[in-house]
Amino acid sequence: MSAPNTIIGLGALTDHIATVPQLDAARLQLTAEEGSVLQLVGRVERIDQVLARSKLGEPRTIAVLLSLRAKGAIVPARVVPRGAPAPVVDAAMAEEVDLEPERKKEIIELERSLDAMDHFAVLGLKPGAPASEVKQAYYNASRRFHPDRYFGKNLGSFRARMERIFRRLTDAHNVLMQPDKREAYLRANPALAQAERAAAPPPPPRRLRPRLRSSC
Repeated sequence: MSAPNTIIGLGALTDHIATVPQLDAARLQLTAEEGSVLQLVGRVERIDQVLARSKLGEPRTIAVLLSLRAKGAIVPARVVPRGAPAPVVDAAMAEEVDLEPERKKEIIELERSLDAMDHFAVLGLKPGAPASEVKQAYYNASRRFHPDRYFGKNLGSFRARMERIFRRLTDAHNVLMQPDKREAYLRANPALAQAERAAAPPPPPRRLRPRLRSSC
């Protein structure tokens, strides 16, 4: 029995499906069949290729794929060729969660940039920003990226992304708010230290003490 051209809940046979980024398979308690089919999906694969390679037969494989979809383990994926041998997959943006597309894009881009950002940049500050600005920036960012703000919402893989962002924000805040840790961090990053010195206000001018005239 051949599979239908379109599988409701998955898409056309020539469509792609992808494993949700940063999937916590243990939390989903996948069955052995689900685990084996998920391995066939890998990062991204066409539906007809998964059906062809599966040893479970098409009807059973389709049922397992639908189960994986219902559990949030796989999502439809849009594959955009860019002239390179390997396509670029936007699986995270295709994940169905309780977030607007613009918010999803913001979280994805920030999470992917964390390793290249210094503590000031993570908080959206210029190097050398004073403690008062660090405190306010952390407060503003916490309101946007703390996962508890979305209590009861379906965040899927975005919960792990937001948790990583929030941990990084907290680390940056703790370092920049404590003078000894901030000094050590700046010593380890001379370019930031130089920027902080440049941003520091100049010392107030020294007031000259009037000279007393001696009386004759």
